[in-house]
Amino acid sequence: MKKIIRDYFSFNSRERVAIILLCCLMAFFWVLPEWYQGPQNNVGLSGKLLPAPLPDSSKKSEDVASKKLETNPSNVVVKLFEFDPNELSEEGWKKLGIRDKTIQTILHYRQKGGRFHRAEDLKKIWGMQAAEAERLMPYVSIQNISKPIFKSAPSQPIKSTKPIHINQATAEEISALPGLNRSLAARMVKFRDKLGGFQNLDQVRRTYGITDSIFLLISPLIIFEE
Repeated sequence: MKKIIRDYFSFNSRERVAIILLCCLMAFFWVLPEWYQGPQNNVGLSGKLLPAPLPDSSKKSEDVASKKLETNPSNVVVKLFEFDPNELSEEGWKKLGIRDKTIQTILHYRQKGGRFHRAEDLKKIWGMQAAEAERLMPYVSIQNISKPIFKSAPSQPIKSTKPIHINQATAEEISALPGLNRSLAARMVKFRDKLGGFQNLDQVRRTYGITDSIFLLISPLIIFEE
């Protein structure tokens, strides 16, 4: 009996190797489902397949909210309205959903004398995204920029073109001639008195300070006594 049992359960080396490999394969297929989890179907009590669970809508809403916070870090409710970019305050830019850093760039640009002349100028602001500019451009309303009014210098009193008697006229009357002023007229009177009166235009021409251009203006207006 012992001999029969020993002969029945005795294995040679090749058989032992085959048995070990078979055991390894069985163990592999045993643990395989634990490693690989395929799509699971929910089975109800009745044995019927239940519909697959819907995506978590709460997670999706959280993602949308986080994106809104990224584009609008100040968490201000965005409200579009008609505005003038040359006059809008910092608070107004925030209501439009513009980031604080971009707002400071706009304010600094205006403080340096920069002006917005058309809606497309928003795209030139450093940090202003193209999508932001396109969103705001339909609401831009720029007031007409009036040109600065330069006041002209007060005009000089019109010089008299009436002829004068050079030897009888006072310094004030002589200063009314074109090209002359009170100082030059007083010098002419002093020189006239020194000469005892002007005898001809050449003496008038010799008055210190009378240039050729002034002499050409006043010579037709000078009368000497006959």
